Amino acid sequence: MKVDKHVFLRGYLDAEAKRLVDGISITADTYTMTKEVLISKYGNKGKIIQAHLANLENSTPIKDPSPSALNEMYIDFNRRLQALDALGEKTHSCGRILAPKILGAFTQEI
Repeated sequence: MKVDKHVFLRGYLDAEAKRLVDGISITADTYTMTKEVLISKYGNKGKIIQAHLANLENSTPIKDPSPSALNEMYIDFNRRLQALDALGEKTHSCGRILAPKILGAFTQEI
């Protein structure tokens, strides 16, 4: 069971996170260690929340209002809002603060 979890976890890693645990063999005994290494590097809930909020607040206005670019922006905003909700942030209650920041990424004609 832990080996399956370990394989599943490693399958979702890429870039820096993957390199961080590349030297750890995939066994039942090393699953917990791998998780702890990743949590120690990336598991600071406050920093994760701040990073999502900063991204939403500092969104640069879209230059190409094509349907595909608008869809990508929508997906990114939605993903970040869902992540904030999953982290326990009440995005509905801070809508008056976030909405103007998000809307600022769109041109007047949009």
